[in-house]
Amino acid sequence: MKPKKTNIKIKRRKYNLYNKKKSKSRQVLSIVITIAAACVLGVVGYGVGKPIMNYLQNREQYVSGDSSSSSEQSSQGSQSSQNSAQESVDSSTAESSSSTSTSPEPVVTDGRMYVLPEDAAKSSASLSGALAAAKESGFGVAVVTLKNDDGMLYYKSEIPTAKDNEFIDGALTAEQICDYITKAGMIPAARISTLKDNKAPWIAGGYRIVSGGGWLDDYPDRGGKQWLSPFSADAVSYIGGICEELSGAGFKHIICKNTMYPVFHGVDITNYLNNLPLSDKTKRVEALWKAVDAAKAGAEKNGAQLWLEFDGKNVTADETSGTDAELCADKAKLANVNVIADYSAGGENAYQAALDFANKLKQSGGKNIAVLAKSGLSADAQKAFGEAGVEVFRES
Repeated sequence: MKPKKTNIKIKRRKYNLYNKKKSKSRQVLSIVITIAAACVLGVVGYGVGKPIMNYLQNREQYVSGDSSSSSEQSSQGSQSSQNSAQESVDSSTAESSSSTSTSPEPVVTDGRMYVLPEDAAKSSASLSGALAAAKESGFGVAVVTLKNDDGMLYYKSEIPTAKDNEFIDGALTAEQICDYITKAGMIPAARISTLKDNKAPWIAGGYRIVSGGGWLDDYPDRGGKQWLSPFSADAVSYIGGICEELSGAGFKHIICKNTMYPVFHGVDITNYLNNLPLSDKTKRVEALWKAVDAAKAGAEKNGAQLWLEFDGKNVTADETSGTDAELCADKAKLANVNVIADYSAGGENAYQAALDFANKLKQSGGKNIAVLAKSGLSADAQKAFGEAGVEVFRES
């Protein structure tokens, strides 16, 4: 007998094991907790979220602050970088002048002089290179030659006699040269040849033979040259004008060399130049001192010190007539100027040789006395000069 089929109706209820139905009291508690949590999150979220939002909004500012100042805005930092880059390009391509923005180095307090190569001042490139070498020496005063033995001027002079003439061979003004030296941390000094000059005499006070025409120190086919004459008011004025121009430009020391006569032959004194007192020693010395006095007045007008440079062998010799130390015959005048004597070390006993030279040099006179070492001095020679109270300057 087959079993009787029975229809069984399955009753489905809305019931989930993972979501049990809460009682009314639990539902109320849940709502209260939810509202409280929302309040807490609102307060905390504002305190934490606002700085985060600010950071996100101003992220550029904080990032740029790591590489520059924390107070700069990102746009300002970017603009500053562009300006700096442009200034770097401009400074590398522009002609150097007294208005250059480079900050000066601290001035070296050492008062010793270092004479740069003769043509150092002719251009900014040569001057910069020479100053770099001078700085390494430790000397505090940089000496540039601005008028050489031929009378060439290594700067743009504004003196009427020299301005725009062919014997100007320099790209910089005196002020610019001073500015270069000062910004290198050194004190500027100038060196000029006074009467030994074969350029300016054609227009400013050279020797003139009595029959007319310019006097030369030798035959033309032997390279004879003119000289400036201390008996000429124009020549004396020219020398004084240069010293005044250089001191006005900022040079603190001016060294005058070759304040001397050329070698005259007997026929020059008795014939060609017999209108000049060349055989009178007193008048010769007086004429030389007129040139020195003009140079000294021009230097001191703007606070510069004047130095006279002599060949060491001449200034310590018993007879100085006809040499670059001829004007040392006037001891009273020499006592009011500074003296530099060129010195070359020699002999086996360097200490004694230097000491003997220093003592003779001091006897010659001079307000301040120094030697210019034409070559390297031994430690013994430097010791001797130090003991004698004589400064040692150096020539490159």
